[in-house]
Amino acid sequence: MSGNSLMPSRISQPIFKVCRQILSLCLTKLIARAHAADPKPVNCSSNNDKYIGNPHKFSITSWVSRGICVRSSNVEHICYESFDLALQNLDSLRNAEYAGAASVLALLPTIGALLGAPTSEIWRLLTVVPFGGGLAMTLSFGGAILPVRVEDYENDLNKHKVSIERSIAFRAKGSRQSEDAQKEIYAGLDQVMEKILARMRQDESQQLAKGHLWVGLLGMIVLSVGAQATMIVVEQGGVIPWWCATRWWMHLWYLLVTVTAIAENWAQFPFKESWKLFVSDVPYDVNIRGGDSILPKLEYPNAKANQVLRQLASLKAGTATLRGSKQYTRPRNAVLVMVSVAVQGQDRYRSLLRLVSKCASITAFVTGTALFASVQLLALPVAVMTLTLILAAGVFGRAITGWIVSGVSRTEPLIHVIVNTTQEAQHVIARVLSLDKYGSQETGGGEVRKIQVELGGHVFVSQRRVGRRSPWYLRTLGVLAEPFDLRKVHHSETSSNAIQASTDQSEVELGLMRDRD
Repeated sequence: MSGNSLMPSRISQPIFKVCRQILSLCLTKLIARAHAADPKPVNCSSNNDKYIGNPHKFSITSWVSRGICVRSSNVEHICYESFDLALQNLDSLRNAEYAGAASVLALLPTIGALLGAPTSEIWRLLTVVPFGGGLAMTLSFGGAILPVRVEDYENDLNKHKVSIERSIAFRAKGSRQSEDAQKEIYAGLDQVMEKILARMRQDESQQLAKGHLWVGLLGMIVLSVGAQATMIVVEQGGVIPWWCATRWWMHLWYLLVTVTAIAENWAQFPFKESWKLFVSDVPYDVNIRGGDSILPKLEYPNAKANQVLRQLASLKAGTATLRGSKQYTRPRNAVLVMVSVAVQGQDRYRSLLRLVSKCASITAFVTGTALFASVQLLALPVAVMTLTLILAAGVFGRAITGWIVSGVSRTEPLIHVIVNTTQEAQHVIARVLSLDKYGSQETGGGEVRKIQVELGGHVFVSQRRVGRRSPWYLRTLGVLAEPFDLRKVHHSETSSNAIQASTDQSEVELGLMRDRD
């Protein structure tokens, strides 16, 4: 028995020795590999570092390679040691050049002052073509983007002559309790609705000049790509002495100033609520059955526009039945109606938001100045090229924005209705949705067309919800988006009659069962 009990311990001893040897071997290899992979400082110098006089030809490739070489270890302390070796190899002439280049680049945070005061063109482009407006905002480089006064958004208003050919604005002014002010509001809205109806009735089709728009957008894309490319070159060749290992320091500045500029303009935006309605004629002979009308909800005195418009999906949908040809037909005309509620008085939340955004802007300005003033190993030709391309992107970006807006306004108008209260906005939206009620859409050829309104992705015909698509389609493309095609929600007469007959039969059977009871 005692001999058998000693057998497991004798067998286990060699196994433990083998495991110990394997573990020791693995540790030895890991330690050796760690010592072999231990990075060491690299002497990243070039022949031009101690050249007496100016080099005959500047090599941007070797200049970028030196900056990449300094950060090649991806280790912070090794990067600083390699950076120190590179600085020791420089002569006084190269040091003077690099110091001057940093001073040139330190002018970038002041680009906003060179771009000038903001105008409403970027806001109009952001409303009409959101994609293009967003691209224009990215070319601001920290400059002011949007005006902060309501008056700057209604400078196209001619109170006695509203022109559909240009972007217009109507603002309900005066005291809300005054009857004269209410009459002024209704008179102005009647004028706007008449112009929209006239646009829907006309035989001439005024479609968006897409070629004009895409040429402008392509120009802004080229400017943006050029600015991004030069920033990549600068941040790869230049080194920040207090943040050596970072490779994307200039894009960090660009992201910081762009976000803070957008946040500051949003905090100072003079409208607290906005709704966008896409109005177009219906090119089909359509019949709407059933469904709940949205007008009673909007016309209810105690209803809140936010509450009603956020619950559009809860409205019972109507059935759209197309008669005649089902072949695709493009709507003849379309109008984009923007309804905005102006900020009244002082809002504590907005005041706090303005203060926070202003502090963020100051922080971004100080951080950017510190980055550019302290950058080392930056060649003067690269600094001049960067400043030139970024300034060109900012200046020509605004010029292209104005050119796009001027072309779009002649063909696809934006009607901007500015009101003082949410109740007034609710009334305007109700009037737009009920355009069919205020006049026959009879064209010169005797054709009668209904009007469809898209609001928040929901499509309304005869004040009833008949279809839906993603709201981001219109939010992204704006007037580039095609009006909703009612063929997608078409129900044939046969299926509609069958459903109605089945419903009537069920109601009759239910009535008979109740009579028997």
